Amino acid sequence: MRKTDKMKVKLQEVLEALEGAGMEIEYYYDTKTQEILMVYDGMVNGEYNPELMEELSEGFVEDFIPLPGQYEINEYRMMERFIYELPAGRNQDVLEQAIRGKGAFRRFKDRLFDLGMEEKWYKYRDACYEKIAREWCVKYGITVES
Repeated sequence: MRKTDKMKVKLQEVLEALEGAGMEIEYYYDTKTQEILMVYDGMVNGEYNPELMEELSEGFVEDFIPLPGQYEINEYRMMERFIYELPAGRNQDVLEQAIRGKGAFRRFKDRLFDLGMEEKWYKYRDACYEKIAREWCVKYGITVES
């Protein structure tokens, strides 16, 4: 695929990669094959590929576009925005307290369950991930397919 060709990707594939990103797992979009590659523990999509691993470790490679990682996604910041967008009151206070200190993610999810707000949180979180995915596609000129 040449740079002048239209790059495309399925939105669901980008969303799955964003949700799977972690400290040890990175994802890249291969502009030649138009596939998303998972890079983990020296492997690419579960297979050893030392040449590609070396290229990726040396920095941005022209044919491979990195997807946002966990730090760019920043789910903690999503939780904060979710809380501050709630109406002032008990739910907001309980969740605000839950995200303070170590174990914030676990306490947040526990309090969501206690308050019966899990579905509302996951809809909000999913919308945030979709926004990140679509913005990433726009930034790199990648067409989103259904």
